[in-house]
Amino acid sequence: MRLRLSVPVALLLASTALPAAAAAEPPETTSTRIALRDATLTRDATREVHSDSAFDLVGLTWRGQAPEHIEVRTRTGSGWSPWTALEPIDSAPERGTQQGSEPLWTGRTDTAQVRASRGGVDVTGDLELVAIDPGTAPAAAPRSSAPGQPPVVGRAQWGADESQMTWPPEPTETKAVAVHHTAGTNDYRCRESADIVRAIYRYHAVELKWGDIGYHALVDKCGTIFEGRVGGLRDDIVGGHARGFNHGTFGVSMMGNYDRVVPSRDTVESVAAISAWKLGTARVPADGRTELIAGPADNSHFPPGAAVPLPTIFGHRDVSKTACPGQRGYEQLDEIRARATTLQRDNRP
Repeated sequence: MRLRLSVPVALLLASTALPAAAAAEPPETTSTRIALRDATLTRDATREVHSDSAFDLVGLTWRGQAPEHIEVRTRTGSGWSPWTALEPIDSAPERGTQQGSEPLWTGRTDTAQVRASRGGVDVTGDLELVAIDPGTAPAAAPRSSAPGQPPVVGRAQWGADESQMTWPPEPTETKAVAVHHTAGTNDYRCRESADIVRAIYRYHAVELKWGDIGYHALVDKCGTIFEGRVGGLRDDIVGGHARGFNHGTFGVSMMGNYDRVVPSRDTVESVAAISAWKLGTARVPADGRTELIAGPADNSHFPPGAAVPLPTIFGHRDVSKTACPGQRGYEQLDEIRARATTLQRDNRP
């Protein structure tokens, strides 16, 4: 029988745990780029690529206009996976970043197929496939590092290679939490979660040239919270999770695709807990409303300079043209707000 701890008990255990041992050397994370124009194009406008080394996560990158439709599948010993649709990520090419799709956790494989089109015309030859091997490392236990903070697996504990972090922290003011999902797949084991975070970090920081992982926190389907953007827990730091609304927000991403799958109770509880704590540090009520000023973004619902009223916990789709955090994830926002409000009240001095 699994014993489930309430948030206050878990916090007490985490805060009274022995100090962490010195962090081990992070696993080596590598990535390979494969130009799809060199791959064979089949009759159904599919390109198949094979990597000389195995990988666990893929993304697609391009220059110029984004494809309207992108689908990926991979092959394992049991055959081909289902096709998975990937949305473009709204990047900032004028700042030297790379345009690309959402990442997809594939599990161990070395072969992928890609379909991409724009206006009904195949454009897979314009894309590059990024294949990432995050290495493996033992799962680290989450712990609390600040008063009232829910237990979190820190960057050193999940194996962040800080030499890849080239985006100096930029201060902001936390007015709201933006809730996301990483999309891709729910077909992962929670002991792989740190590997997934390392792979997303490599994709965001190195391959998309953001200089760091975009989210401030990530929550897996077992409810484990992972620290994201450097300094984003300790301080109010700009992230890279909702272009046009990165200033003034704290980005939390549920690891998985929650378009058709309902987030687990553990995930909802942990998203509520980290949101309640972070908003509480800024004296912002979890059930309140705020106003954010839209910045420039190709994928935004709002023009630059618009004053946008929002709940203090909102979904990515509220500000951007995206399905994120998925329909089923979006339907949990009321529960997340209610639970975060209760946690703020219970932890009030």
